[in-house]
Amino acid sequence: MSERMAEVETMNADDGIKKETKLFGLIAEHASPNRLFVLLNKEIKANNADAMMIPMNIREDDFYYTLSNMKKSHVNGAYIAEEYQESAVELLDEADEFVQVYNKCDFVLRDGERLIGTYLEKNNTLLGEDLAKEIFEKYIR
Repeated sequence: MSERMAEVETMNADDGIKKETKLFGLIAEHASPNRLFVLLNKEIKANNADAMMIPMNIREDDFYYTLSNMKKSHVNGAYIAEEYQESAVELLDEADEFVQVYNKCDFVLRDGERLIGTYLEKNNTLLGEDLAKEIFEKYIR
């Protein structure tokens, strides 16, 4: 298994987490198979940024607790998988116009103890690598 993990190269530039590292979660019931975190971490590594996205396998009954407690965590933000995008809306302190129009939130930023949400996948135009690049450009670079 360790050989497979070495091939994936999902970590940041120095393959470690420091106090200054920007941490992002990928919140899904089955986050590990979701390749977004791998694609984003490759983008982070290619740009030598000090950030990382970590998959977070969260059951439905733990979703509210997890997202609401992000306000007091060291996690800078999270991508929300499709199964939780509608539920995330009610936990936001601020929502952009896309969240308001689509009533879905797929990306959350923590600003102090506030959660600010957006909906990046509007019209299904951002998927896979394009979605990873959008997250990197807007929220990590």
